[in-house]
Amino acid sequence: STLFPYTTLFRSGLLEQLLSGLKDSDTVVRWSAAKGVGRVTSRLPLELADDVVGSALELLEDEEEPNAWHGGCLALAELARRGLLLPSRLPEVVPPLCAALAYDIERGAASVGTHVRDAACYVCWAFARAFEPAVMAPHVGLLAPSLLVQVAFDREVNCRRAAAAAFQENVGRQGAFPHGIAIVCKADYFAVGSRSNAYLSVGPYLASFDEYRRPLLLHVLEVKSRHWEAKLRLLAAQAAARLAPLDPEWTVGHLLPTLVSRTTSSDLKERHGSVHMLAEVLLNFVTVVHGAANGTALPLELRKSVARVVPNLESMRLYRGRGGEVMRAAACRLLEVCALLRMPCATKAALEKLRTVDECLKHPTEAISLAAVAALEQVTAAYFPTPPLEQSTPDDAPEDPRSVAARRFGGAMRMGCDWGAVGVLVPRYTLPLGADPNPGL
Repeated sequence: STLFPYTTLFRSGLLEQLLSGLKDSDTVVRWSAAKGVGRVTSRLPLELADDVVGSALELLEDEEEPNAWHGGCLALAELARRGLLLPSRLPEVVPPLCAALAYDIERGAASVGTHVRDAACYVCWAFARAFEPAVMAPHVGLLAPSLLVQVAFDREVNCRRAAAAAFQENVGRQGAFPHGIAIVCKADYFAVGSRSNAYLSVGPYLASFDEYRRPLLLHVLEVKSRHWEAKLRLLAAQAAARLAPLDPEWTVGHLLPTLVSRTTSSDLKERHGSVHMLAEVLLNFVTVVHGAANGTALPLELRKSVARVVPNLESMRLYRGRGGEVMRAAACRLLEVCALLRMPCATKAALEKLRTVDECLKHPTEAISLAAVAALEQVTAAYFPTPPLEQSTPDDAPEDPRSVAARRFGGAMRMGCDWGAVGVLVPRYTLPLGADPNPGL
């Protein structure tokens, strides 16, 4: 038989070596192994070729290393391109493929998985060319949202562009992706090249379609709010703020309560991202849905839980230790937003807010002082329309020079804000100027 040499190749273990090459630590080896698997499998009988597909699928399991996921995706793409991945296998392939599109494993101060997501986009691109629209139609509901999540919210520009190319190929060849033409025109190669544009412009546009709104919101909430990169958490908070008004019921019933519950998490990344996202979502959601400065429109229980966030941070001493600085800045932003929305606040609670902001204003870190300045301006305008009768004075005990310098900086920054009761701030924040420990300098 003409198939004899190839069945011998399968049984002799040479194909097994190619499959093991899919796990190699070198990208070039994995790529070459995937090419070899595709070429050899194309000459095998149906039963043996299907076994090779099963072996490639086994690499897309949770216990496998990132390199194995990458090699498995490359192999599946090569098999699909050559028509060796049968339609009957698609129900088994699509779920792990969607997992590969979102693959991101945290390692120390960074993460791995960019190459896996890029290869998963290659598989989606190959599927568009390999299968008829009728074959792919049952799987569009899983693939389309997974691709668009990467188009809008992936950290890496090459992954965003690869996902956009795969989506465009499927729209052109399959035609069953909802709102495909409109999305391709908006989320093009250049639009997704800028991370901020992808998050703040492309993402909200995609969320305007009912089929994609909930997956995008869930991804921002469950993944990006606890991302390892602080800048991306802040950008995700702004993106969530633009997406939230598109689904008011889900925002009030699930998004905001979930964020509140995570503000005291033991994970610093989750805690910091949740407080910032809570502040940004509250501000834009209330402004768009209920009108500016109308925080009273939120449900009573939700308002109470939001009001307890900053006191809970203080009672659990989450301003101290690792991450205390970023939590102070996040708390100031939340206090600023609550004041901007004129959320109801008792006199005692308002004084506690003022004390918190005052402590942050004297912090030696510039970012915290600037956040406190913005918060103090809004808190005083919302809850102290007239200057308080009693003015606080500094303690008689000598202060650390670093604290004195911080108070000078915070006081000087605050004086740049437009507040009518400047007379109260002058004695409060300029008294330290007379306690210069180094008057000769």
